Amino acid sequence: MATTTYPGVYIEEFAPGAPIAGVGTSTGAFIGPAARGDVNTAIKLTSWDEFKAKLGADPLDGFYLWYAVRGFFENGGTVCYVVRATTGDYDRATLPDQNGTPTLVVRAKALGDNSASPIKVSATKASAAVSGAKLFKPRKPRIVAASGTQITVDDAAKAADYRPGDLITWTNTAEPKPSTVIRVAGTTITVAEPVSQTYATETIKLAAAVPGTTAAVRIGDPTGTQIGAGSILHLKQGAMEENVVVRRVSAERSSPTLTTYRLDLRTAVTKAYDLSADVAVDSFEFGLQIKHGTTVWPYAKLSMDPLHPRYFADVIAADPTAIVVAAPATPPSTSVPPLNQPNDTAGDVNLTGGADDHPAQLTATHYANALEVLEAVDDVNLVAAPDSQDAAVQQELIAHCELTMDRFAVLDSKQGLDLFGATSVETQRNALESVNGYAALYYPWLVVPPASGTKTILVPPSGHIAGICARTDERRGVHKAPAGEEATVNGAIGVERTMSDVAQGQLNMEGINVVRVFKPGGRPVVWGARTTAPKGSNWTYVSLRRLFEYLEESIQEGIRWAVFEPNNLELWQKLKRTITDFLTRAWRDGALFGETAERAFYVRIDEALNPFSEQQLGRLHIEIGCRPSYPAEFIVVRIGIWDGGGAVTEA
Repeated sequence: MATTTYPGVYIEEFAPGAPIAGVGTSTGAFIGPAARGDVNTAIKLTSWDEFKAKLGADPLDGFYLWYAVRGFFENGGTVCYVVRATTGDYDRATLPDQNGTPTLVVRAKALGDNSASPIKVSATKASAAVSGAKLFKPRKPRIVAASGTQITVDDAAKAADYRPGDLITWTNTAEPKPSTVIRVAGTTITVAEPVSQTYATETIKLAAAVPGTTAAVRIGDPTGTQIGAGSILHLKQGAMEENVVVRRVSAERSSPTLTTYRLDLRTAVTKAYDLSADVAVDSFEFGLQIKHGTTVWPYAKLSMDPLHPRYFADVIAADPTAIVVAAPATPPSTSVPPLNQPNDTAGDVNLTGGADDHPAQLTATHYANALEVLEAVDDVNLVAAPDSQDAAVQQELIAHCELTMDRFAVLDSKQGLDLFGATSVETQRNALESVNGYAALYYPWLVVPPASGTKTILVPPSGHIAGICARTDERRGVHKAPAGEEATVNGAIGVERTMSDVAQGQLNMEGINVVRVFKPGGRPVVWGARTTAPKGSNWTYVSLRRLFEYLEESIQEGIRWAVFEPNNLELWQKLKRTITDFLTRAWRDGALFGETAERAFYVRIDEALNPFSEQQLGRLHIEIGCRPSYPAEFIVVRIGIWDGGGAVTEA
């Protein structure tokens, strides 16, 4: 609040609670075996071409992840993550730093045991890769006159050696303190601090480095030295020497023939170097060499710093011929640079520990490991594992969604199941109950064109269904059930089996969503929108469960600004307005039912919910009630004979 001391008008700004922006709802995540690609890593994709480039242009024979992701993009999906599940492992080697602590890991790009023909790595310890380099030493022009902040010298070319930010002094009679260069124009050098005398015989030079203060130096053209942010430099002048790390490099063009580079350091120097004399500079960099058979991949002048232009992981990743990838050890080395760089390996080190991939041997444990990767990906909304209809795997998917509470499992029925009986989709459904409706089961499989050839194949529907969910969210909103006439299945030309209305009715009441073709040659359409929640649950419908996921996560993220704010009435009012505005938008979009917003939801923040004892504990309770729009699953029309009679009213 402004201090009011004189009569007048005072302006103060206030900040209302930030509006709540709805979170995304249509990002898919798929788990399963693939032809290639990193394993147990969430690979983000925005197109079908990206999937083929990163995980394989052709499907694995007998597996369906490839078709599921294709179906996702065919049906309107725009962003998804893929986690490649595997039984295999990579050959790898961990290299120690110069203190013996693990510092980086080199691993094979491809899964498998290469012990019969091992990949080898060797490291060359950091060396003086800029041997013979020196800090830039400007020439020394003679002062003609000096007054105030203006210094006139006798040689414009020599004056151009000095740049703004340089600290200068005189060679014979030193100023009480050095002066900072502000501007150089011809023979005039403007400094920040007025000079104390008029000089006519002195020559200008760089002032000596001030220990603990000087945090920038200049170097001449470092072409070929790869000095950049993160470079470790060794400065030496006589008996004085130390290591410094570069924070930033800035080119400074003094004249058409002179460009120098200012090196801003992460910490100031600790020695009083005479910067008008020679200061030797070396940079510490290391080398890696990869061998496989008779082929050698040499990588020189590498750095451990991610900001460096030759950061080791980026250099190897940028090599299209590389057969390995490299990354810092976990946890990273804590040795002081350059001791955190790899030590000499004294010969080749074999990459070991690899194992071949056997997709048919994937278990629930492998899928659970892949799901752990997805826990850290916040924007996932739909999860599927098209290559496993095993109850243990599908229960892992449901548990993952129930744990995170912000995503939904799209489950596939097994291929060839009967409608009813011991080996039926009805029996499979019984093992997939989700108390709060975080999953839905879809039946039957789809007939789709093959990756190559002309013979159609059967694939599980989850990828196509996830795409339809994404398409429906985009066009209508998450509150619209991903089913009905708009939910045609693009990329599918039929279904594994057709059924009657009566048969589907029995499956529908059990929470099994059917993909149907209603007439010969017709397009498949999703004709069910129920979750696997127990009968009579509040969470019967897919759209209802996903709507509340959207509302809950949007509100959670949208009011995070209020954490640690004073827990008072002003905060309560801000939060109530913010949440009310958000829910009003949802009501206008049709997500909530009611003639007015007041009949569609309420937001309660009061002292009954928040007694003083709760405030003392740092808690703020908010109660929100919403009346969602349910899907019109059954439309009942009552029709009868009307006699056409009129109605009589009194005036």
